[in-house]
Amino acid sequence: MNARWLRFLFLALLLWWGSTAFFTVAESEQALVTRFGAPRAEAVGPGLHLKAPWPIDSVVRIDARLLVFDGEPIEMLTADKKNVLVDSFLAWRVADPVRFAQTVKSRDQAEARLLDVSAAELGAAVGAVPMASFINTAADSLELRALSQRVAAAVDDLTRASFGIEIVDLQVNGFTLPPQNRSSVIARMRAERARIATRYRSEGEERALEIEASAVAEREKLLAEARSKAEAERGRGEAEAMKIFAEAYSQDPEFYRFLRSLEAYETILDEETTLFLESDSRLLRNLDGP
Repeated sequence: MNARWLRFLFLALLLWWGSTAFFTVAESEQALVTRFGAPRAEAVGPGLHLKAPWPIDSVVRIDARLLVFDGEPIEMLTADKKNVLVDSFLAWRVADPVRFAQTVKSRDQAEARLLDVSAAELGAAVGAVPMASFINTAADSLELRALSQRVAAAVDDLTRASFGIEIVDLQVNGFTLPPQNRSSVIARMRAERARIATRYRSEGEERALEIEASAVAEREKLLAEARSKAEAERGRGEAEAMKIFAEAYSQDPEFYRFLRSLEAYETILDEETTLFLESDSRLLRNLDGP
């Protein structure tokens, strides 16, 4: 009985030991087979694979996906000695599984190395340009995109050679001021905006005065031209009236004098008017009849 159980136990252990020669790799992974800790060959992809049973060969599983590392904002110094908080992220993946397994081994250690390298390269890049390259109302003066590309290339060269890590992208997703500097910088920005607003207002008032003066001059010019034309028309009208008057007077002087007398009566006489006239007055003669 004891011998039968020993044989059964031995077969079970043999089957288990043989099963350790098979391993599967998920779609999101790549696996590296090591023999007594030393990598045997290149990493293998998803599927069922065969290796020497444990403890001869072991399997190191490495994430094959595109990973994103978003660290905490880091305070840096610009070229004009201004403190800024730079918040960045990078997308990375394992390009050389053998080197990755020999150096960092895990995602946590890999991201710790990425933080050190990216912070150093980003700090050097930020320290080479002034504050105006990051905070400016002129879009052409901003260098965030070009700076991110330069840093991404520098970090990729270093991590690919040292850790087998490829940097797919690196971007600055936040650029702010430290809390202790924020109030003073905002005050300076407000003062600058106020100065610009004052200059715009003064220029606007000056332009308004120029337009108003031009309008007044144009108005006086138009009025003078209108007066000149009116005087000319009035002169022509009076000349025409005098001509007609002369022609009418020459045709019947007595009748014209009579009409002038009637016009004079209409002008000087009303219900409350009392006249004292001489006996030979022309007005009295017309009132008394022929």
